[in-house]
Amino acid sequence: MNTFELRAQALEISNKAALVIAETNDVEKLAEAQRMLDDADALEARAASLDKIEARNKAYEAAAERLPVENTVVEARAQADVHGDAFRGYLRGDVDARELRAQGIATASAGGYLVPTGFVPNLITAMKAYGPLNEGGPVTYLTTASGNPLTIPTFNDTANKGALIGEGEEADETNVTFGQKTLGAYKFTSGVIILSEELMQDAAINVEATVLGAMGERFGRIKNELLTIGTGVNQPQGIVTGASAGVTSAAANAISYDDLVNLQHSVDPAYRGAAAFMFNDATLKSLRLLKDANGLPLWQPAMTAGEASTILGQRYFINQDMASIATGVTSVLYGDFSKYTVRNVREVGIKRLNERYATSDQIGFIGFTRWDGFVTDSRAIKKLVQA
Repeated sequence: MNTFELRAQALEISNKAALVIAETNDVEKLAEAQRMLDDADALEARAASLDKIEARNKAYEAAAERLPVENTVVEARAQADVHGDAFRGYLRGDVDARELRAQGIATASAGGYLVPTGFVPNLITAMKAYGPLNEGGPVTYLTTASGNPLTIPTFNDTANKGALIGEGEEADETNVTFGQKTLGAYKFTSGVIILSEELMQDAAINVEATVLGAMGERFGRIKNELLTIGTGVNQPQGIVTGASAGVTSAAANAISYDDLVNLQHSVDPAYRGAAAFMFNDATLKSLRLLKDANGLPLWQPAMTAGEASTILGQRYFINQDMASIATGVTSVLYGDFSKYTVRNVREVGIKRLNERYATSDQIGFIGFTRWDGFVTDSRAIKKLVQA
């Protein structure tokens, strides 16, 4: 089956399961409905895998079309390979920091030694799996060369509008209220990643990939967590913290169709064209069982490659750092998430700790990075709080 057929079958099974759940309290029938939902998830996963394969094939074809034909391009790539090889040598201990600097391959930074060009995109890719607020998600990203405070101007003119005047009449003066917010550069560490000397000496082990994977997971988890629920006091302001009040659910431990509709309409229509939902996977499971007034499920799977599944006709993002449905928590966000800004400082610093673990014949690695984030326009993002 192709992706369209897989998703069509998943939708049909999901609708049947929702109908069973809505019409019975029988334990066995409810268990069967849950198995049907699991089958639908499996079909959706197969479709997603086919999407990835198709995207990868297209990327390979595009890369083949861009093969270098000029000496200057080949030389640039060769230089990048030299830099990458030297960096991998530094990780293994074959090249020390002084040699890196002598080759012009790495410069000292506050966090260690700057990694080669190809390492950073791979690190970002490794981080994406741990939450939608890592780079590549729906929010706005700024990258700066230094960590100096970055001031972003804001203004609110929603209370003003134009006016009708007669011929020869003077127009009233109306002031626009300007403000500003400042993005800092909080410093974060991956913590120490320890590898044995035996592992380092094994030529079959890709040390760069090992360090990359560990740092991607550690940086990805802390970054998504604080960009979600950070207090804004001596740490980034999370998107949940910065969002403004939308609605309070009718029930403490459930979300209804009416709750979601009210949340949508708590956001000004000017922002709704680019709006989306955000919640964790447990909340998605609950929302997939909801139906509208006509008995149709609110959740609709993507039917073609490149499209996203939707709730109430709009896409959603799964964020595991958001709270599950419970009394008093913020369980759902809705709005234009581009009004949340993340500032990244360019350098990713890595240090190789030769002596610290010498007595146990191990090598340590530690990474440092800097970033900050806050909501630049709280009117654009609203939250649903459980009663």
